[in-house]
Amino acid sequence: MKFKYIATVLLASALGLTSCQDFLEETNKSGLTEDPFYKTELGITSAVNSAYSGTRLWYGKEAPFGISETGTDLFLRGGDNKANQLSDYTVDLNGAQTNLKDYWAHLYKALNATNTAIALLPSPLLSDALNTQYMGEVKFLRALYLSLIVETWGGVVLNTEPTAGAVTTAKRSSEEDFYKVIFADLDVAIQNLAPKKSTDGRITQDVAKAFKARMALTRASQTDNAGLYAEAATLAKEIIGSGRYALFSDYNALWDMKNSEGGTNSEVVYYVNYTNDDTMNGDYDASAGKGNSGHLYFVMVYDKQPGMIRSINYGRPYQRFMPSLHLLNLYDETKDQRYHGSFQTVWFANDPSKATPGGVNGYPQMVTGDTSMVFLKTAATPAQKARAAGRYKIFDVNEMYRPDSSPLLRSQFIQLKKFMDPTRLTANQEWSSRDAFVIRIAELYLIAAEAMLKTNPGESLQLINTLRTARAIPGKEAEMLVTQSDLNIDFILEERARELAGEQIRWYDLKRTGKLVEYVQKYNPDAKDNIKAHHRVRPISQVQLDAISNKEEFKQNEGYN
Repeated sequence: MKFKYIATVLLASALGLTSCQDFLEETNKSGLTEDPFYKTELGITSAVNSAYSGTRLWYGKEAPFGISETGTDLFLRGGDNKANQLSDYTVDLNGAQTNLKDYWAHLYKALNATNTAIALLPSPLLSDALNTQYMGEVKFLRALYLSLIVETWGGVVLNTEPTAGAVTTAKRSSEEDFYKVIFADLDVAIQNLAPKKSTDGRITQDVAKAFKARMALTRASQTDNAGLYAEAATLAKEIIGSGRYALFSDYNALWDMKNSEGGTNSEVVYYVNYTNDDTMNGDYDASAGKGNSGHLYFVMVYDKQPGMIRSINYGRPYQRFMPSLHLLNLYDETKDQRYHGSFQTVWFANDPSKATPGGVNGYPQMVTGDTSMVFLKTAATPAQKARAAGRYKIFDVNEMYRPDSSPLLRSQFIQLKKFMDPTRLTANQEWSSRDAFVIRIAELYLIAAEAMLKTNPGESLQLINTLRTARAIPGKEAEMLVTQSDLNIDFILEERARELAGEQIRWYDLKRTGKLVEYVQKYNPDAKDNIKAHHRVRPISQVQLDAISNKEEFKQNEGYN
């Protein structure tokens, strides 16, 4: 059963957490926790639950997909992308960029709600067990929000106390200061919470260990800290060895809606839950339906193609993001099941009015239920073209991409299908009950392997090959094995792409490994001439900069106007 926390969000808004300036320096701290409601057991529980709501601001939402997946080597601007500044690093990427401006406010709002809950604990109104559990949960959530802030914007405002009302000054803290709080909070979560799989969406010790493994690897990558590499490997292997998680033998089934609940999916360690009741799917605006909308953004325009109409199964074609040719070519679909488990390459005619031959212009043999389109990442052979003539349409690599890998088409492409939801009630329904998978056990294999690349290459290789053989097409396991000479950071990043494409982490992977500029210049034809070294952090919200009085002390990140 999933626990519900959206009902507490209106409380957060009523207490002033939506102020456009509540993300500034920590002053005016009284007010929030003095409300009589917070002096009840229900009020404290509501505050803790409210701290979870910010996770729905980030996971499964359009803008964070763009922030975390575009402007990388893997995803390019689709035909109706709404944030080309992020995808292409255009000259107008600055503090006024809508997504970054909004999410600066959103993440500090979430942080403030979490700091409010922390300030209420421990409480004599709660049992010792509940005090311990709640403190572990909210400390984890603060670490999560701080990690998103520091990895997106660098060393900016580090708030660890609740704020209320307008605050007019801001002070920078270093990235190292952020990570001191992040790691300390995660240590509390690990100490306080029970070692188990989360079955209801609440944070457990397993979740905290998995996330600390990710954060330890992140910081180790940036600082070359041997101790953090070792800790990342240890934590990841503890979760792998717990026996509570298992890799799917069928990668496609991993993403089936029957397995979309993180609490019952054997691969999922940390997830953000969504429900079939969309009134319970919001974040800080309970009046707006805000379920997981990831199923919208990677869908191409299929409903204007031969024999096709919009349908629930094929989804709503928002065409925000399309794969780079580099991403598609990272897969060997003859032995790696993740290619067809991740991407849709065949479409079947679904227009019921085309039930007899001759009804589809240009394709006289096509009828409802027949193949409508086939997408190839290679050039179609003469035999393939001959087979398709009059029957179905082929989109091959030469029709979709130019020789320099830049897109010829941005509305028809090989689309990512991981987040599709054929259980929605209507073809135009924007929300899904699919849980947002944040950390899967597969990532723990990759974290441990990367962390031990230098210190224990033999075990690193073993972990990579365990994952790769699990992802092999049956009978192709031996062909998926790699050797010690294959292993380096570039191979690890390729493997992370094959496994985690679209899962809201690629930009952060490239940033932490120092590969962002290099990979974008090599593999992203839209952005290769625009990206610069200063793009490793995002521009600070102009709303923030305009609101403060100490403008000479707190300035825009370097390189941005």
